[in-house]
Amino acid sequence: MGFKMKIYRALTGSAVRNFVKRAEDFFALNLPAVHKKIFLPTKAAAKSALLKFSMSRGKKSSRAASLWKISTRENFSPLVSIVVPNFNHAPYLPQRLETIFNQTYKNFEVILLDDASTDNSRDVLKKFSHAENTRLIFNEKNSGGVFFQWRKGISMARGDLIWIAESDDFSAENFLSELVPAFADDAIELAFCRTDFIQDGQKIFTSEQYLADLPNFDWRKNFSMTAAEFVAQGFGVKNIIPNVSGVLFRKKNFPELCLDMKLCGDWAFYLDAIKGGCIFYSPRATNFYRVHKNSTSLKIQKEPRYFFEHERIARLVAENFRVPAEVHQAHKKNLEDHFFGYYGGKNFDEFEKLFDVKKILSVKRKPNILIGILAFSVGGGETFPLVLVNELSRRNFPVTVLNFQMADDLPEVRKKLLPSVPLIYLNATGGLAEVVEQFKIDVIHTHHGATDSAASFVAEKISSLRHVVTLHGMYEAADADYLQKILGRVKKSVDAFVYIADKNLVPFKENNFGREEIFHKIGNGLARSPINPVPRESLNIPPDSFVACVVSRAIAQKGWLPAIEAVTLANKFGGRRIDLILVGAGEMYDKLKNHAGEFVHLVGFKSNVRDFLAAADVGLLPSEYAGESFPLLIIDSFFAGRPVVSSNLGEVPAMVEDAGVVFDLVGGKVPVDELAKILRDLADDSERYEKMKRRVAVVAEKFWIERVAEKYIAVFEDKP
Repeated sequence: MGFKMKIYRALTGSAVRNFVKRAEDFFALNLPAVHKKIFLPTKAAAKSALLKFSMSRGKKSSRAASLWKISTRENFSPLVSIVVPNFNHAPYLPQRLETIFNQTYKNFEVILLDDASTDNSRDVLKKFSHAENTRLIFNEKNSGGVFFQWRKGISMARGDLIWIAESDDFSAENFLSELVPAFADDAIELAFCRTDFIQDGQKIFTSEQYLADLPNFDWRKNFSMTAAEFVAQGFGVKNIIPNVSGVLFRKKNFPELCLDMKLCGDWAFYLDAIKGGCIFYSPRATNFYRVHKNSTSLKIQKEPRYFFEHERIARLVAENFRVPAEVHQAHKKNLEDHFFGYYGGKNFDEFEKLFDVKKILSVKRKPNILIGILAFSVGGGETFPLVLVNELSRRNFPVTVLNFQMADDLPEVRKKLLPSVPLIYLNATGGLAEVVEQFKIDVIHTHHGATDSAASFVAEKISSLRHVVTLHGMYEAADADYLQKILGRVKKSVDAFVYIADKNLVPFKENNFGREEIFHKIGNGLARSPINPVPRESLNIPPDSFVACVVSRAIAQKGWLPAIEAVTLANKFGGRRIDLILVGAGEMYDKLKNHAGEFVHLVGFKSNVRDFLAAADVGLLPSEYAGESFPLLIIDSFFAGRPVVSSNLGEVPAMVEDAGVVFDLVGGKVPVDELAKILRDLADDSERYEKMKRRVAVVAEKFWIERVAEKYIAVFEDKP
């Protein structure tokens, strides 16, 4: 070890840190003038010198974190919701609010929250409440903690990005303009900037000094990296982000575990927010964090609670991030120094009870899951993965979506993915192997032969990577040569196949694939959502008509023409009028939109398909598509409260049960006469129809995504 390194370690050792802390407490309490004019400047100069040395060490470190290359987007200007939670900070509010309203980035709203202040805060807040896009909410009773106000503000936010601007802090006017552009990259979940610590109007410390003991980061430059790397390189050891006022993040549900924390709730919040995604740091904007001499955090650091909260943080890291044991050991070492220093502990056994690293190391970790999609396009194999991802995210799994971009993206399909779910694009990442490495992926889950094959090249080379494939019907529809090529690839890499219909297994059996033990049957599922039926009058449909609704890609195999012919014929039979709604885009829509017939209503592509199904009496699936396995239309129709009429393909009979009517194809074609009779009977026999309708809610329960996700989690975790 070199002489400089020995000096560095001596100066940053626990004994020296504890001595400095005790000296600072003494001067602050007994000699405030000396503390302010001599002690603090000397301490800052020493920290700066140590920082420069640690940075030079960081450049040479072989353990330096891999950086994430951030993508950009022109004309990116999302709405930012700025939440200002205040309690008795009247003296600081004018500066706080002025630096908000003077931001150079202007697309924001402000939510002013007062938690039953007893000073004149309300008077100050009222002066600013008349500004554009500003709301002011007073609590008549104190909420009991700042994190309750965080949760309230987040729930009220209209923007996808949120800035919690604490009422006693202030910021540089370029804070938003510097951090917002990072979120043009759909993988960025949180961005933060440098911080200056302010006390009595003077700068006493900087975030560079606070973070000087983390040599694998260069705090002088912008950088972005995956959350997995960020936690492993230091965020699992200490709270790198000193103050929430210096943070911008994507809106998501507030983690309840933060609510009963007093000190580490912000750290827990950040760890939850970044899972599966990336972070961005900028030194080009500054947050000014006001440090109070008698703050609650200083008091808690002398209580057992301080260590219990740190243990909860360590468990949160262990549950959600793949980090080496050294991370938890380093966290323990920091707490050990605090225990025998500032806390004043004497007994090591007592410390072990406050922070038991053995228990933390035994915590079961959730797998890091990468869901690969062909594109944001229409189809069960394209939309079901998004529903599953959203549910996994709601269950707090570290999950990331990888768009292989093998087809055109549709903006309306993109909206099905929760904005808070990290999204990356293969063409922008430098390769799948790099993604797996940087995000520390444990499971890659693909849903199309092309993506299955692409993922196999990486999966077969990384023994620790579990490759799961869901079969949506594409394999049995593929031509023989293409099928052989795909089977040859996936046989080497796939650890588990999920099939949704028995017929999905035919290509594997015919080609003697073997390995029956890795196949698992799991049906599709969807999330429940509020229903707002489209008014029939807006579609020019009489209120007393019997209405069938088709939702599908507008291709010939989906049976649009037979549906029109059947409805036309059924109306010729006489009786109650029957109308047909066709929802979808494609070649058939283009051909039919100007001459579909009196009873036919084409509406094009719509994302709110259940609202159209709820406007109808039955969902109609007259499909002739050989690859049909587990049609999502049936689930959507049931969730809209409507029975189904469908051709007999894939798992349709098992899906529908007695909540609809299933008819057989004849020579692979829809029997128009039979379908017309089915529709006519349902339109005229209200007793039969109502009996089927009453069964819908019961049958629909098996399609709840919550139940389906449980089965997928078992496959991801390789449970028998």
